[in-house]
Amino acid sequence: MVYKKLLVLICFFSSVLIYSQEKDSLKNYNLEEITVKSGIVIEPKTIHVISIEKIVKSDASSLVELGRIIPSVKTQTNSRGESLFFLRGAGERQIALFFDGVPMNIPWDNRIDLSLIPIEAIDEITVIKGIPSIVYGANTVGGAVDISSLNGSIQKSKIGLRFGENNYNYFSGFHGGKFKKFDYFVSGSANKTDGYTLPDSYTNPANERRIRTNSYSERLSLFAKFRYHYEASSNIGLAVSYIDSKKGVAPETDVASPRYWQYPLWNKASISLNGSHLLKYLGTSLFTYSFSYYRFKMQIDQFKNIQYNEIDDIEKDFDDVLYGRMIYTYFIDNNSMLKFSLSATSSAHKEKFLSNNFELLTYSQTLFSAGVEYEFTDKKLTAIIGSSLDGSETPQTGDKPAQEGITDFSINSSVIYTLDENINLSLSAGRKTRFPTLREQFSGALGRFIINPELKAEAAINLESGISVSGINSKFDLNFFMSYLNDGIVRTVVVENNVKKFKRINEDKIRTVGLEALFDYKPAEDLELKLNLTLLNSFAENKNGNYSDTLEYKPGIIGGSTINYKLSEQIESSLELNYVGKEFGLKEGSDGYKYLPDYLLSNFRISYSLKVFNESTLIIFARINNIFDKLYFTQWSLPEPGRQFWIGSSIEF
Repeated sequence: MVYKKLLVLICFFSSVLIYSQEKDSLKNYNLEEITVKSGIVIEPKTIHVISIEKIVKSDASSLVELGRIIPSVKTQTNSRGESLFFLRGAGERQIALFFDGVPMNIPWDNRIDLSLIPIEAIDEITVIKGIPSIVYGANTVGGAVDISSLNGSIQKSKIGLRFGENNYNYFSGFHGGKFKKFDYFVSGSANKTDGYTLPDSYTNPANERRIRTNSYSERLSLFAKFRYHYEASSNIGLAVSYIDSKKGVAPETDVASPRYWQYPLWNKASISLNGSHLLKYLGTSLFTYSFSYYRFKMQIDQFKNIQYNEIDDIEKDFDDVLYGRMIYTYFIDNNSMLKFSLSATSSAHKEKFLSNNFELLTYSQTLFSAGVEYEFTDKKLTAIIGSSLDGSETPQTGDKPAQEGITDFSINSSVIYTLDENINLSLSAGRKTRFPTLREQFSGALGRFIINPELKAEAAINLESGISVSGINSKFDLNFFMSYLNDGIVRTVVVENNVKKFKRINEDKIRTVGLEALFDYKPAEDLELKLNLTLLNSFAENKNGNYSDTLEYKPGIIGGSTINYKLSEQIESSLELNYVGKEFGLKEGSDGYKYLPDYLLSNFRISYSLKVFNESTLIIFARINNIFDKLYFTQWSLPEPGRQFWIGSSIEF
């Protein structure tokens, strides 16, 4: 039934495209004035852009480390050792992550360990909050993070190295160039650490040494892409990437049954084809697409004790994922356009366990989204309205009962009105569905969870309004947002055979209300101040119809600030502050939610730059994170790093 509906939509879009091609072309439309990124032309939403300058100054070696400079984002490490983003309280499965238009999350669980994702090839990160454009496809109820890579047009090279405590070392480099109508970009990195040091105040006997038990990691990454530009705004490109990692999972320190896990294998290899084509002979229109395939392999070794010398079980996972997205944009006139989008993901997850004599189980899922969107813009008004049909099929469910397909509709709408050149008002509303992942429904997580094949899809309705005020040296953004989530998927504690375990269930309704403020101010040429504050009120509906039931890991306060000061032309310093408060979480062995201690983290960086070798730029820096050695937790029973030191340098030529 799902595929019949999809076929009808494809036929409808095809007929509309054929009709639209008969229109007169737009002689005066200047396509070069439009930013075309991942097929998205206009996005009047609440967005935040992380530029390459900010990325470089963060000294990050992985994507998760960039979370501290993204407003409304809380980073969290779970008991599986995975590092994740939470955006305005939305969980990692509710946020879509894209790299050059290709999804990054593993469909089996709709998440990926961000601590293993390198950043040396990243040019810019666009964080879209609320329900985004239909082009982002299914499962985006909490927003989207759209990452763009560097390309050969930069025509430069860079080499960097970094050293820190516990044998931490990180090496990276890239080179971009072009010749005639071709450009290319290659990059790579390697990093290794024995683990991280805990704060002095941490005295739990479960971790006797200062270095966190089993917190080692190692990663090698390679990336390359090539593009052919055959005319203005028209190109076709091919990209390949490879990540090979292994790591330990720091065990929970005050629970009855901690995980003793190691990942001796975490490997992802991918290839993608993408293009953007200006079709002048079909009227003025633009056709963009992304097609990709990747193979993901992972092994989990579960041990019986903290000495990691006796195997309890082994899990081996293999994922094959195919993805495709096509977007056709027809420019109706100088102020409006019509956009058609079709995307689909087909994934197969295979797993086997030592405890089951490595009997192979296969799960598969197909996600699709087909939509249409109208966009209008002029000097005063920018508006979007779009709708899509989203669906999920799970033809293979291992040794569990088969599931019926699910379809649902999505709506997104946005308006921005310019009062004058310094003040913008915005309003947006939307509805979106997130389908449960295969792992949420069918995985017992090596005995940690009770499966629930009856999980339903969760549906979100979002409303948002905002004001943006710009001055000569300042900018202020204030956004108010509300989200109503029906059948929200949360985890709860249940008792099975006198043992407390987790189980994922559907809460009837979850309401989130929030306020987000961002302030950038540059009072002098050598001084810059950035502030952000997000207030969240997120509760589930109780039996009396009131929103008062506590939810886990939805902090009431997320705040941050960065102060950049140039001491001289060559010396620059930065002070970063990050605060998370009013947060609850489920602690293993407990019946209910427990208050997670608030924390304020302080980081400091100083750098020295100079010109060498024919205007090449050499940068030397030092960084201290968690200056005051604060003991803090992003999730119960998992203490985070204490004070950390790094020194490093890079040269760009």
